[in-house]
Amino acid sequence: MPSDAEAEELAAAERQGDPYLVFKDSGQRQRVISLPDSWERATVGRSLAADVVLSWDEDVSRVHAELQRMGGEWVLVDDGLSRNGSYVNGERIEGRRMLQDGDEMRFGETPIQFKAPFQARGETRIRSTQHRPLGRGAREAAGDPDLDAPHQDPPD
Repeated sequence: MPSDAEAEELAAAERQGDPYLVFKDSGQRQRVISLPDSWERATVGRSLAADVVLSWDEDVSRVHAELQRMGGEWVLVDDGLSRNGSYVNGERIEGRRMLQDGDEMRFGETPIQFKAPFQARGETRIRSTQHRPLGRGAREAAGDPDLDAPHQDPPD
């Protein structure tokens, strides 16, 4: 359960509206890092030059992974820079993975929660690769001259 100060820090991050990261440092103090619109990427690593510094975690590489903004969404990129890999919701990531509000990333032994207060919800619908023939109403609305002709299925 977060302390009052931690709860207020989280509430302030939510009100700001930018996506943000939440994690505990080596002293178990909550850290909140905002990902403002001005950032296109953020590096994660043990190096003090990283944007998200995890210097206490010996299982994290100096340059471990990168977060990239793509089309207004944040993506975790792990192109093999780390020896121990990067995880989202327990699954090892190779390459890129789009982040959703509430996802838990893990670098070494450090879990980091991704929060996106105003992220659009919903899954992308995957359409069938086969096209179905139009029904009578759609063909009629389109002015199909062969509306009353016998229907034949196209050859396979």
